Amino acid sequence: MLRFGWIALLLAAASVHVCAGSADALALQQRLIDVFEQNKDAVVRVKAAYRGPDEGGKAQVMLRVGTGFFISREGHVLVSASRAAGADRVWVEYKGKPYATESVGHDRLTNVSVLRVLELPADFSIISMDSNVTQPRLGAIAIAIACPLDFEPSPSMGLVTGMDKKLGNKVFPTEYIRTSISVDAGQGGCPILDMNGQFLGMSVASITELNASYCLPVAALVRVRDDLLFSGHIIHSWMGFEVGELLGTDSENAVYLSSVVEGAPADQAGLMKGDHLVSIAGHAIHNVSDVPGAVFFTRANQFTSITVKRGDDLLEFSLKTLPRPEQMPIVEAMEVESQEPVEPPPVVEEAVTPVDEAKAPAAVDDSKKAPRRT
Repeated sequence: MLRFGWIALLLAAASVHVCAGSADALALQQRLIDVFEQNKDAVVRVKAAYRGPDEGGKAQVMLRVGTGFFISREGHVLVSASRAAGADRVWVEYKGKPYATESVGHDRLTNVSVLRVLELPADFSIISMDSNVTQPRLGAIAIAIACPLDFEPSPSMGLVTGMDKKLGNKVFPTEYIRTSISVDAGQGGCPILDMNGQFLGMSVASITELNASYCLPVAALVRVRDDLLFSGHIIHSWMGFEVGELLGTDSENAVYLSSVVEGAPADQAGLMKGDHLVSIAGHAIHNVSDVPGAVFFTRANQFTSITVKRGDDLLEFSLKTLPRPEQMPIVEAMEVESQEPVEPPPVVEEAVTPVDEAKAPAAVDDSKKAPRRT
């Protein structure tokens, strides 16, 4: 009889555990639904028309499609620059209705554009951008709301799988969030949120070999948005040095100044070729990929602190940055002391999808196909 009592007790405990697990799953499901419902009315489909080469005396119109989202009550919309930059005409579709837009600014480096909708919908929501949001942990759930193909805003779920400053030999302008969310088929430019509905960032590139994507974090996105709203382009700061990295060494300060431009802010502040970087504006420099991210958040025409190691001395300098000249690299030189074979990196493509047909405003020929961008 005692044996049957123990069996009954174990069955009851297992039943409670199963019920608890089921309740947790339902709670997670409801949370996903809530985040989607609270943000779906901020998401729009973006369509951009490009005039192609004439064929047989008739102009060809190419179409690119993506996703965007409202960020202000004045009708500002964030979209991928791979859609909007250079287009002859860009419009958004919200709840099945097209709305004309005007360009505010583009930044091809981060693949971000700001548009303004000329005639606002009667009712729409916005996605708030808080640059103080805590960085997501690896394994955290990420939620995307996008307009795939010709569908209305739809949710998809994935995981935060990395925080990357480079891919292969390509160094990013700042640290990107890698997620397991695919952003092909017109989903590029969509917002990414966490389980609390906090905005994490905007999808800016697709990693095709991993069926994954990169997201520009909200702090960097705020930096880009502010400059685009202010001047129509991002004003990158310039200090006037290039950096290299010593590989095959245990030194904590392997990144050094490979050259200093004469008369540039770095030169005027007293920095010298061969100085080893310790920090820029409080951001520690451990390897060469740390440099662009640290410089990214500095502002032109403002003072920035730089700490270097010169011999056995730790020195701190204050320099006033300038707007970066065109085609002036921040990271160019890399000195390699030991070399090993390197596998080719995964292909990273901007999320651009060909579209067979799309209904466009009257001035746009909607009968043509858009090529896949490579």
